Amino acid sequence: MNEASSSQSEDGYVPNAKEAADLVTKFAEVTGTDTACAQFYLQDRDWDLQRSLDAYFGAKKSGGVHVLTDGDEPQIVFNINKDVANKLAEAEDVAKFLETATTKPPSEFRMISWNIDGLDDRNLKMRTKSVVKILQSQRPDIVFLQEVIPKTLDYLENNLPEYKFIAGDEDGYFTVTMLNMFTIHYDSHDVISFPQTTMGRNLLKVEAHMGTLKLKLLNTHMESTGEFAAERMNQLNISFREISETDKSVNVVMGGDLNMRDKELANVGGLPDRTYDVWEACGSRKECQWTWDTMRNTNKEFPGQFKPRCRFDRIFLRPSTSNSAVPKFFGLIGLQKISGYQCFPSDHWGLLADFDVK
Repeated sequence: MNEASSSQSEDGYVPNAKEAADLVTKFAEVTGTDTACAQFYLQDRDWDLQRSLDAYFGAKKSGGVHVLTDGDEPQIVFNINKDVANKLAEAEDVAKFLETATTKPPSEFRMISWNIDGLDDRNLKMRTKSVVKILQSQRPDIVFLQEVIPKTLDYLENNLPEYKFIAGDEDGYFTVTMLNMFTIHYDSHDVISFPQTTMGRNLLKVEAHMGTLKLKLLNTHMESTGEFAAERMNQLNISFREISETDKSVNVVMGGDLNMRDKELANVGGLPDRTYDVWEACGSRKECQWTWDTMRNTNKEFPGQFKPRCRFDRIFLRPSTSNSAVPKFFGLIGLQKISGYQCFPSDHWGLLADFDVK
């Protein structure tokens, strides 16, 4: 084969010598491994860097050896742990690579928003493991989590080392925003307080970019129950003001467990200008309407025949005037009971949304 050109053989894509060397170097830099390990992963996955990195970081346990079935044949791979992942993320050469990777023009991205019910101790360990498994299978670029507690955050960080975690608090329960370090570049974050909250709620603001796509990510868990509707509307106003005051060159994505009723949205004047409800933008499918649904989800028991169904969890998008995010799919996750357990991963369904970049 001519070294100056790549080729497509019956065995898959084969890069030229320079491309192969560059891919091996980048893989080794990010993973902290040697060139032999890099070649092992890359050759088995047609020299696809993202697939190879995903496979390497796909370990569910910290440390040790396990069998990976990502390729055509089972492969033995070495796992990494949280400490190694932290060192990799802090390394200067890795930071340079990640910055390069996240400046490539994107064509699409995926996000998930999910209240994972960390306040319920019942089957918490298995439920959190199930959340991790679902996130690994869906490979989102952006994740909004609500009702995270310190011990579930530790487990998530240990088992999802390819993500950067930004927490809205350190104690009790709180929101967490996760960014896939290979696709999204973190710029800054801030926690905007809700001054009159009695439940420790706030608005977690993260600024990031994906290539030339500018993002402001607003993750929140608003005041719960009907009796706190007035405070919840105050919190909506604070959040919507953050959307309205953002420069039009930035895509704003707001989501989380808003605990919101439709009449409350109407009472605050509706969504800000040019802002969409992603469920509605994707067709308002009835099977995806109820996100807290005690008729289908039995994690919370309600006596009697009345079983409440509510659309507490929502995702809103205010696209930019250039390099806009465009919703193309909205669905629910976490709909299956955990194998061997009579419970779901959470009492809320998770929201999954796919976006094109226009």
